[in-house]
Amino acid sequence: MNYFNFIADDVRKYLSLLGVRNLEEIIGQTKYLYQLKDIESYLKSINLSQILFSDKDIDEAHFCKVSRNDPWDKAELSKKIFAQTSKNIEKDIGGTFKYQIQNTDRSVGANISGYIADKYGEEGLKQGMNGGKIVVKNNADFVSNNEKTILVGNTCLYGATGGEIFISGAAGERFGVRNSGAKAVIEGAGDHCCEYMTGGHVTVLGSVGLNFAAGMTGGFAYVLDEDRTFFDKCNRSLVGLERITTEEMQPHRKHLKEIIKKHFENTQSKKAKNILDDFDKYEPHFWLIVPAASNIQDLLKATTANAA
Repeated sequence: MNYFNFIADDVRKYLSLLGVRNLEEIIGQTKYLYQLKDIESYLKSINLSQILFSDKDIDEAHFCKVSRNDPWDKAELSKKIFAQTSKNIEKDIGGTFKYQIQNTDRSVGANISGYIADKYGEEGLKQGMNGGKIVVKNNADFVSNNEKTILVGNTCLYGATGGEIFISGAAGERFGVRNSGAKAVIEGAGDHCCEYMTGGHVTVLGSVGLNFAAGMTGGFAYVLDEDRTFFDKCNRSLVGLERITTEEMQPHRKHLKEIIKKHFENTQSKKAKNILDDFDKYEPHFWLIVPAASNIQDLLKATTANAA
């Protein structure tokens, strides 16, 4: 409390020096800002005129003056999905539904999950997403020609327990955190990928961010390290890194090729096709990441048993 009281006192002092009564009077008011002249030479070329610009002819508030902002997305697709799946949810039976989801559809599935939780509580449905399959792809030219395109955001597969996901693009941060059974293929990831993972496996056909596999105690991952930066990005406190080029790694090479082939069949990914067409070229760049206490060969046995 004392800390925030000190901050409030400082804010009052500076507002007084500026001759304003409250914070609202300075929000967006660039007239109180100016560009410093006495700065290092390498900073003098920076032009802040567009940031400092203020159109005096526009008499609009620079801050929110309404109690709430109505969402741009009217959830029309989400409502449509709910209307078509609600009968199956009521009867607690499975079903197959197909929809085209765009990045402007911001709340798909939220009302369904809320309805299921309200109706069935913690037990959920008898046939949940555990065992399902999600495919995320975009065939636009800008995606196909840019391997760094991000197609899904942060925290995907957080706590996933099963199923498969194929993404022909990169994921954001914290992908697969606490994953205990899902099988995933992505083409790049941000920081903290596979953190605290306890099961399943993740294949990354591209570069990753920092802190990969921190606290990972189960499952395993394949990572394509073409730029040779992965060793320093991986948190090696609980995991070991292995290449798949030795004779004893033949089962993993076969398994990896099967994964990439399945990824291509689901997404028609150019990156997957390139790897499959010239696997000998890419093979030396793959790392196998396994928990330190795991037996490398037993990993595949567990995977096969779970699939059965």
